[in-house]
Amino acid sequence: MFKHNDFIFYHIYTFSLAGAPFRNDYSQTGHKLDEIAKWIPHIKSLGCNAVLLSPVLKSMSHGYDVTDYFQIDNRIGTNTEFKELVRRFHENGICLVLDSVFNHCGRDFFAFEELRQGKRENATWFSGVDFGRQSPAGDYFTYDCWSGHYELVKFNLRNAKTREYLLGAARFWIEEFDIDGMRLDSANVMDFDFMRDLRSAATSIKPDFWLMGEVVAGNYPQWVNDSMLHSVTGYQLYKSLFSSHNSNNMYELAHTVSQSAPNNGLPHYNFLDNHDQPRIIDNVTNPAFLKTLYPLLYTLPGIPSIYYGSEWEIHGKKEGGSDQPLRPYIDIGNAPADTDVTRLIRKLAEIRSAHPALKYGSYQQVYLQYRRPFVFERRFEGERILVAVNISDSVETVNAGEATMCDLLSGETVNTAELTIQPHSAMICSPWPIGQIEH
Repeated sequence: MFKHNDFIFYHIYTFSLAGAPFRNDYSQTGHKLDEIAKWIPHIKSLGCNAVLLSPVLKSMSHGYDVTDYFQIDNRIGTNTEFKELVRRFHENGICLVLDSVFNHCGRDFFAFEELRQGKRENATWFSGVDFGRQSPAGDYFTYDCWSGHYELVKFNLRNAKTREYLLGAARFWIEEFDIDGMRLDSANVMDFDFMRDLRSAATSIKPDFWLMGEVVAGNYPQWVNDSMLHSVTGYQLYKSLFSSHNSNNMYELAHTVSQSAPNNGLPHYNFLDNHDQPRIIDNVTNPAFLKTLYPLLYTLPGIPSIYYGSEWEIHGKKEGGSDQPLRPYIDIGNAPADTDVTRLIRKLAEIRSAHPALKYGSYQQVYLQYRRPFVFERRFEGERILVAVNISDSVETVNAGEATMCDLLSGETVNTAELTIQPHSAMICSPWPIGQIEH
């Protein structure tokens, strides 16, 4: 439906927006997927053309402890209802990406339940099973888990039965439901060969299928290449975006971009907050920084993503180690009023969608001085976009080269040799207004 670089994501934590209970006793089916469908007009109004649903498969609690890889969670609906939801997204021009958990499963997963009941041959399904010790969860054996959480049992992705089951599940969701992509949870600790097999299986069914991995740190090209993933979570850029603002040091951001911007043309997935991280309004020392953070999100190399609710500047921080404050229920029928940030996001989506240089273009730093503006350019097939941000409290004037351009945010004509940037503001300058690209 789109080239991957064309994506503008809206990220939803599904269980919360569906109003599902946190714990699953598997006893009832809640028909709540229509609550997600009600968000489609709002998502379109923001200019988003892709949705990431964090997770939706049958699980014990938060969705990352999967019980059944072939069933939608009974707390939110049925497979038939989910197929209708996918259809509704597609008919509105929105691609759908599922948060997929192939690194580990929940303790209620059938192969682990059978292992707990004494079927020792199932040990090969999982990593690090040791019958010589008990697990902290009280099992007669121990096993590897994700980050010390024994409710998240790590798969042995080199086991043939495990691979066959999980790759079969991936094929099922692509073939039966026509999903457009997957985010691989905990990709940074997954087996590379499994990801290669997943890429091959997915694209053999749907050639433009998109695979993105959750990678917090590391050498991104290990994961992002022509045989594995199309993208990874841009945590390096995420950290430097708010940190450079809080310390009034755009050198940090510029250095990160120079190191992390991919030179293989495969864009990273960029964000200011998500279901695991504090809302951006709570991560900055000055709310005015949102006026420059969002323009940077939409104009730096990569695919931008908005986490549901942050367009209204809602707050949310972890409390007592719980992620639930980051994942609130919002009634879209009584949604908050638009803010300056909401309107800015709409404008940025319009600009990005109309100008190929912001989606496919090269990146070059143009101007950077300590505690002064940061200016860079994007170029693609004869189009040049100049982006300037000023995070200070004072008006700044910089020389970004002699040219007469149009600031796409304000609509004003500017001379880039004397580019005057207001406090806490951004300029996105093009030789032509929105959509008027010279060929």
